[in-house]
Amino acid sequence: MMIGSKKKAKPSQEKKNKRLGYWIIAIPVIAFIIKLIVMSNATGGGWLGADGENYLGGVDGILKDGLYSKERLLGYWPAGYPILIWLMTKISISHILWVISIIQSAFYGYASYYFTRQLRETKLKPYLFWIAMILAMNPTLSLSSLAVGYESPIAACMLMITGLIIKSQLNPVDRRFWLRAAGVGGFFALASFMQPRWVLTTLVVAVIWALAYKNRKQQALILAVVMGIMAIAPVALIARNQKAGNGSVISTNLGVTMAIGAGDETDGGYQRKGPEVPCEPVPPATTVTDNEKVKCVIKWYATHPVKSVKLFINKGFFYWSPWSGPLVNGTMARNPWLKVNPILNIARGSQQGHDFVYGAFGKIISWAWMLGCISLFFLGFFWLRSFKGVYSQLAWLTFTPVVISWLVGMGTIGDHRFRLPTMSLSLVLQLLGYFALRHRVKTGSFKVSAEA
Repeated sequence: MMIGSKKKAKPSQEKKNKRLGYWIIAIPVIAFIIKLIVMSNATGGGWLGADGENYLGGVDGILKDGLYSKERLLGYWPAGYPILIWLMTKISISHILWVISIIQSAFYGYASYYFTRQLRETKLKPYLFWIAMILAMNPTLSLSSLAVGYESPIAACMLMITGLIIKSQLNPVDRRFWLRAAGVGGFFALASFMQPRWVLTTLVVAVIWALAYKNRKQQALILAVVMGIMAIAPVALIARNQKAGNGSVISTNLGVTMAIGAGDETDGGYQRKGPEVPCEPVPPATTVTDNEKVKCVIKWYATHPVKSVKLFINKGFFYWSPWSGPLVNGTMARNPWLKVNPILNIARGSQQGHDFVYGAFGKIISWAWMLGCISLFFLGFFWLRSFKGVYSQLAWLTFTPVVISWLVGMGTIGDHRFRLPTMSLSLVLQLLGYFALRHRVKTGSFKVSAEA
């Protein structure tokens, strides 16, 4: 009877594996189809993101004057994302929102599939259905692919990068390994092309990956391949700005961004209060350069340590603030999800509904939601790291980019929109944090071996 029961168990397991494989493919495909329906009901096939007009203004400059256009927006904001949209105009200018939405949605859908596919033969297989679901169906993250903005493409890049590294960890170091390393560098180049601060994330992730190997030659090669390919992006942006007469810079908005989040009276959010940090031009110049503004803000932080710590804490919480409600803080007013968000519908319905959402009860719920998200994020990280081996590597790969983005927000502006590019990773850890709690309730221990 035991032999017979084993023979029956094997086909059952194979059936489960096939079903899981089906869902890993079906979930992002279904999400993409839903997005096509949403696009058909949106004016032009999509929406402008927070800086949508600025990116499209940059595209207009390139269309009019060429790649080295002197359009101010291309120097102020990083020109990478407008250049990518300009390439998309080769498909269609008149339906550019449709083109952007379809390409970004397809990229994000495939990245979600690729990431979950790499985890099928690991201990995380029991959670893959829900990982696929939360990546595809989280309304803000998923619908952001229909908006003009770099957030969704970078979120997709992070899934591809993490998937490629995990696949490399599960396979021998051969020719395909180095092709995957080149792929990691390529996706980091794409992310850095759209948002140059990803240069720092690239360096940290490359170091984490390299340290997983004991061979010094392999460590050096991983760093060289990833960083070398990624460096193409910022070099290309600097070269473009040089020819456009903007100097050897990637963009000129860092100082302005940092200044918004600093000052004696402000709270660190995008809607700054009070006077700006004092900053005078160096004679004979009559205007302050972006680099000088950065130095002024850093000097202000150094000379106002108590106020600085308070601002850093504020901006740290603003990073995790809800998309709506009394604690909202950031530039996500154009979040497509807010168009159908039931909480906002309650608040708009009546004065009583408004008081309910924005009053004491709403604040309690918002704080609980925010602290719960942060707690699950850390719990998921520590639980996944406790699996050891490649799982510890995965924990650091999903955790570190989020923390870097968080710290960048604390040093610039407290804006919950900064959470979006790494939200694909933080959601995975938050989901695992939930399963860690459930595991603790079921078994009395966080140890995976304690589960029946």
